[in-house]
Amino acid sequence: MKDTDTKLRCLTMRAQGKSLATIADTVGVRRQTVANWLREHAEEVENLKAMELDALREACWMTTQARIEHLSTRLEHITAELEKRDFSDVPTAKLLELELKTRAELAREFAEPTIRSEEELQKAKGARTSPIYTMPSFGDTTLLLGPEEGGNGRKRSRQAD
Repeated sequence: MKDTDTKLRCLTMRAQGKSLATIADTVGVRRQTVANWLREHAEEVENLKAMELDALREACWMTTQARIEHLSTRLEHITAELEKRDFSDVPTAKLLELELKTRAELAREFAEPTIRSEEELQKAKGARTSPIYTMPSFGDTTLLLGPEEGGNGRKRSRQAD
């Protein structure tokens, strides 16, 4: 079994967008092992992706606040110009289109990724496990017993009475 640092390295590499094959080759484990770890820790990978995205935003040439201020100023100029114009003019349509695009871009700036707390991650993991139910079929009954019913989640068939 690999140590916790190896798993964390895999999760971090996946959050950075690396492929399963690249991760497996880099850390020296099988692809299936990496896939299992990622499935097991999906919420943590989601958190790491959000943190990676946040770091990229911070490193960007213009901070979010500066971009919002720039877009707001542009929107003010466009709106002021639109108020001066007659809507029968063709360039006005282009200016309206620019206003809509600027508003949409401004709205995207306010959509921040959510970083979950440890408690929220545990709740999400708990919600992900669903109970397994008995599924009847014609002629015989297929049973799926979960751990709480003394089973291991595998199919067992028995003849119907």
